[in-house]
Amino acid sequence: MNHPSPFPLPAQTSVVLLEDAGANPSADSLQGALRAQDFRCAVASSAEEVTELLTNAPVDLLIIACRDWPWRQVADMRDAVYSYLPIILIADDLTDTLLDHCAAVEIDAVICRPVNQHLLMLKIRSSLKLRMLYQHEHAQKTQLLDYWQISDLEHEVAAKLFNDVLKADFLETEAVEVVMSPMALFNGDLVLVAKTPENHLHVLLGDFTGHGLSASIAATPLADIFYGMTRKGFDINEIVTEINAKLYRMLPINRFLAASVVALYPESSSMKSITCGLPEHFLVNHADNSFLAIRSLNIPLGIQPSIDIEEQLHRVSESQRLYLLTDGIFEAENAEGELFGGERILKAIRQSKSDDIKNLQASLEAHTGGAIQKDDNTLVILSCAVDSVPWGRREVRPPRQRIAATAWKQVMEFDIDSLRLINPVPVMVNTVMEIQGLQNYRQDIFMIVSELFANALDHGVLGLDSALKSSPEGFMRFYAMKDERLQQLQRGRIRLSFIHHATECGGRLIVKVLDSGNGFDWRRRSRVQKCDEAYCGRGIIMLETLCSSLVYHGCGNRVTAVFDWQH
Repeated sequence: MNHPSPFPLPAQTSVVLLEDAGANPSADSLQGALRAQDFRCAVASSAEEVTELLTNAPVDLLIIACRDWPWRQVADMRDAVYSYLPIILIADDLTDTLLDHCAAVEIDAVICRPVNQHLLMLKIRSSLKLRMLYQHEHAQKTQLLDYWQISDLEHEVAAKLFNDVLKADFLETEAVEVVMSPMALFNGDLVLVAKTPENHLHVLLGDFTGHGLSASIAATPLADIFYGMTRKGFDINEIVTEINAKLYRMLPINRFLAASVVALYPESSSMKSITCGLPEHFLVNHADNSFLAIRSLNIPLGIQPSIDIEEQLHRVSESQRLYLLTDGIFEAENAEGELFGGERILKAIRQSKSDDIKNLQASLEAHTGGAIQKDDNTLVILSCAVDSVPWGRREVRPPRQRIAATAWKQVMEFDIDSLRLINPVPVMVNTVMEIQGLQNYRQDIFMIVSELFANALDHGVLGLDSALKSSPEGFMRFYAMKDERLQQLQRGRIRLSFIHHATECGGRLIVKVLDSGNGFDWRRRSRVQKCDEAYCGRGIIMLETLCSSLVYHGCGNRVTAVFDWQH
């Protein structure tokens, strides 16, 4: 079998021979020797002629055989061709000066006169091989540069779309500060912030395995779940459950998400956290410089199809800040391979409340000595502003198209088994939004339905006394008893009815709630404590503010709330 030669055939090889004008053509017979080997040979007598030949047609090799060779013009000759041009010099003597000149202009080979034809052919073959290697490398480099340019452009476009998706529903609030230092254009870390219709603040800090685009590929569907469910009023337990199921379905086996999800509840001055595989977080009270380390209690998300969530509940105050960090900060190394660690983090953030970020960054820089970053680094600071609630300001919505009021009715009933497993409020309110399109009134309607349902479940079905919530500690005890009774109770039901009809100015939504509890003495309701400092009794006051009317019936286990809206 004949293998193709790696070199071009002599007839395909173009050679330019530079000889002195009027030189004896039989002295070395270079031109004859080249043509005898079937090389296409063009003869020039000056550097200008060589440059012209190089410019007008492809040339594979230049042989300089003149006595006074133009070494100062060799660079111009090379610049006249697009690709690499090997040059062979035919010289009378190999002097040090000659060799210095050859080195300066990068002559590929030197042959002394009289020319040995076999040696000349060997040098030509070697020079042509060098040219082919250069051409091959140049083609690969060009191809790689083109790929990099296309890849960079695609990554920039994808990163723009990716960031736009993540930031589209991101809640900008002074209660949350975010510092991110990604390794690549795409960040394996992500931060999501949103609020519920009840003004509960939700924050998610996540760290996908890996870096770059592959690490962030699942961030978009995750953000859709987080923002969508928060906007509808779901609790973080339900959100984390849904995110885990989604990631399990879409991620490869070796990919998962370490994350922490936090909910801040202003009405109870409490905070709930679900920690799934991230390093410890720090809840720092800058009033007395005390701190609490919040450690991970759950496996990362996306590993198992379902997850038994273990949550942590803490009482918080205005002077406290929660520091959420990914493992890149903990695992940053110095020259000796020593990790930055939690102790250094705590020391930096506890020095000053106003300069906590600056102190942490300075301490991290001093520890690593400016070494190359090995992981995405993200810090989230959540100010537990449960008194001021800066995220609770009503959003300014643009004018919407006129809503056509329609007449409809919907009834749903839940038994005790359903009440253990689901919170129907977000589903019911979202159904109302879909039927009637009352997006501008979502927050008011959600708060009305949520409060009515909570009263029916907590005080009606479960028989809990709202007086337990007269203090922050009692509030925590109230919810512990709620979970306990929900699991123990064998019977109970709640029915919700929604009736809507048109009015002259817009529409009227009537919400009726019936529970199986013993009710309460609603006729003496005026004696309920209405102090702003109380942790109980405020729900009815809010309902009376939002509703056109609020009427209890019978023993107090039936209530009718009317909400009027206008065009």
